[in-house]
Amino acid sequence: MNLSENLQNLRKAKGMSQEELAEKLDVSRQAVSKWETGETSPETEKIIMICDLFDCTMDDLIKGKVMPEINVSKKAYDKFMNKFSKGMAFGVFMILVGVTLLLTIIGLAPKDSLDRYIIIGVVVLMFFVIITVPIFIILGIKMDSLQRKYKDVKNFYSVEEQEKFETKFAYLLASVVSIILIGVIVLILLIGLNIFDIKDILAYAIFMVFITITVPLLVYAGIQKSKYDMDSLRNGHMRLSKEAEEKIGRISAVIMICATIIYFILGFVFKLWTINWIVYPIGGMICGIVSVINSKED
Repeated sequence: MNLSENLQNLRKAKGMSQEELAEKLDVSRQAVSKWETGETSPETEKIIMICDLFDCTMDDLIKGKVMPEINVSKKAYDKFMNKFSKGMAFGVFMILVGVTLLLTIIGLAPKDSLDRYIIIGVVVLMFFVIITVPIFIILGIKMDSLQRKYKDVKNFYSVEEQEKFETKFAYLLASVVSIILIGVIVLILLIGLNIFDIKDILAYAIFMVFITITVPLLVYAGIQKSKYDMDSLRNGHMRLSKEAEEKIGRISAVIMICATIIYFILGFVFKLWTINWIVYPIGGMICGIVSVINSKED
């Protein structure tokens, strides 16, 4: 094994790109690329820097066979992805809690103080958003780092493990849809039995409780699904086939058109302009479920 192959192995083991290595050695990325293809060789000074950087000897680097063990493990990867999925689900949960509290505060507001209560509700919602945004930023940065680190790692999971999770995922998805339908039934009963008026925002706040429970579960399940697909992790995102993208696009378009029609019917026919906006987050959630169900690797 020559210097070029050894250099590639050492760099990949550290999870470094050619640009990052070039920056540390104060050379251009093209220079590193030529070293790794064997077109040129680094100067003695750079060889010494490479040895110091990767903690190896010159003899091993130039003449030896450097096959470092990639500093990753299934346990560490699994632990991070579990934390990541829980963190993202928690962030979504916090935002939905804020929305639910906003609707609850507005629903409980006296008519003569509605504007004041709306302001309070918005402040409460923004409080939850302020808590959540840093969580998303930190998790996003860590995920970007993970993608680089595991760029050249083969899939840790066996076919049996992946199939076992697919079964769990199907049950979880079915449970989420069932809970949402229960929420719709509860909303219909609350209005149909005259417990709440159709214009009463408090009824929709109760419905949002079901959404607050289910959407984070859907987020968690989706990220856990991607955990078992390390090809998508290495590519930085889940890719969909062209056919799947077109199918999801058509279905989502129909869903949102229907949501818009319902929005205007509730507004112009029933004069429910204060609450008819809720059809859009519901439509978006349904589009998300459709996307999860129909997504597949490219």
